[in-house]
Amino acid sequence: MRSLLLVAAIMLLFPALPASADSLSYEAGVGFYFSSGTTVNLLRYQHEARPLFGYSGYYEAMYTSWNGPDNAKAIGLARGIRLATTDNQYLSLTGGLSHINRTTSNLGQPFEFYGRVTYVMHVDKAIFSIGYVHFSSGKFFFGWSGPNYGENFVTLSIGMSF
Repeated sequence: MRSLLLVAAIMLLFPALPASADSLSYEAGVGFYFSSGTTVNLLRYQHEARPLFGYSGYYEAMYTSWNGPDNAKAIGLARGIRLATTDNQYLSLTGGLSHINRTTSNLGQPFEFYGRVTYVMHVDKAIFSIGYVHFSSGKFFFGWSGPNYGENFVTLSIGMSF
């Protein structure tokens, strides 16, 4: 609960843009590769931000948990962009940092990189998406100790913009 309050407090520090559309989403999915046999649950808050690289942007705070022998919980902050495909659909790319509550045989560091790629559709204020979520310690790039098989999930999401 303290983790959720911390994420909420941090997100309040970012001022809203005129005509911004924040969103709250629930996302669930299944693991594959080294994460097979697991399920994941994510609660995600997106706050409208200034454009990044010329694309519509947002900040994201998330709380995640997954089950299985390598179960863990994570909180994270990220920055994302939207690549519009039509008026109410877009590809969303998100990257940031997260903290997991314990290291596992797939993730060897408490601080992890978090990435998410989703295809999103808006219907009025409802938001639907299908996506891929990945957690990684970045061992390949930074040479850190411990395992880095990562956690990989295919997800479906439903949310609401406000």
